[in-house]
Amino acid sequence: MAIVLHQFEFSHFNDKARWALDFKAVPHERVSYLPGPHRPAIQRLSGQMQTPVLELDGEPIAGSAAIIDRLEERFPDPALYPEDGAEREQALALQTEMDQTLGPAARTVVFSALVNEGAYMTSMFARGKPAAKRALYRAAFPLARGMIARGNGVDDPANVAVCFQTTREWLDRLTTLRSPAGYLVGDRFSVADLTAAALLAPLAEVGHVDMRRPRPIPESVTEVLNRFAGHPTLDWVREIYARHRPERSARL
Repeated sequence: MAIVLHQFEFSHFNDKARWALDFKAVPHERVSYLPGPHRPAIQRLSGQMQTPVLELDGEPIAGSAAIIDRLEERFPDPALYPEDGAEREQALALQTEMDQTLGPAARTVVFSALVNEGAYMTSMFARGKPAAKRALYRAAFPLARGMIARGNGVDDPANVAVCFQTTREWLDRLTTLRSPAGYLVGDRFSVADLTAAALLAPLAEVGHVDMRRPRPIPESVTEVLNRFAGHPTLDWVREIYARHRPERSARL
């Protein structure tokens, strides 16, 4: 039975799932959706409306953390969970905390610029779609802009300011958490490193094809990125991607 990842093209939570699949060299298919129009299909598939959703052994698994957990059970080698029990607990706790705080904050930070760049934003998420569908999606953006702003927390300036601060605090904290070996937990790459790097990828401008932005980047987006440029944690994110993020795994 085919393994299928239902995803958005440019999404840090979706890249967590892609990274885990590729790290474990799991052959799979990818079905990419346009944010907004994705809702009916994902609701029918999984009973909720968020991506990523992985179809594995005939079951839909929703959410990057749940997907990684199932992949660890089904494809245990190479492992993303530390073997040591205490380190495993620490890595999973970090993943949960980052999923709940860093991920949403970083998304709001990026969307604070993207929401005003309709042509650019729709080109990111419609990558690979037929030209007619890309054009229709772009034409619909002005009507959907308010919903996109609310859904990504950028309709409230106070919330945007909090998200910038939360992101900065995580960048500083991750600098202090890294061990001499360069990892967040223990002396090897784990789900904690994958989570931190994936969730910060939109701010780090990583080179991997799955998270590479279209060029040219609008000035408003560059201004947001420049607010964090030069932070050592973003250098670490790029290094983690270069060392541990494989190219796309084989497709079924």
